[in-house]
Amino acid sequence: MNLQAQDEAKTTTGSVWTVRMVHTEAMSKQEYLNQLTTYYIPQMEAAKAQGLILNYRILSGTYSGVDDFDVMLMVEFPNLAALDPDPAREAKWKAITDTLNEKLGGADKVKAFRSDINDLRIFHGEKLMRTVLLK
Repeated sequence: MNLQAQDEAKTTTGSVWTVRMVHTEAMSKQEYLNQLTTYYIPQMEAAKAQGLILNYRILSGTYSGVDDFDVMLMVEFPNLAALDPDPAREAKWKAITDTLNEKLGGADKVKAFRSDINDLRIFHGEKLMRTVLLK
């Protein structure tokens, strides 16, 4: 009988990222990125300060084809459990949203802002990715 030991895993898992792929309309990438400073970045900074996320990144590049994305919005969470439903965590997110909405002039103004920003972009999907750490 020939027995063989199982190979030890050469990797371990780390944090979890949500990755949104965005296609900006022609000649509108800079305007879209500027718009992110109004709502998205303050939201991410507040979430980071509250410990809801570890970090976030915005990557900008070029298209590789007509149906490709040119901006990635990445948000880092400590683990998958941080994405599970949790009333306390959801209350923190709601407080952040309510504060931003109030700061920007109310829900109607935010709705109009979102409509404007939607004219600049097309979402190409969202992925959940895990950091892989090599041993």
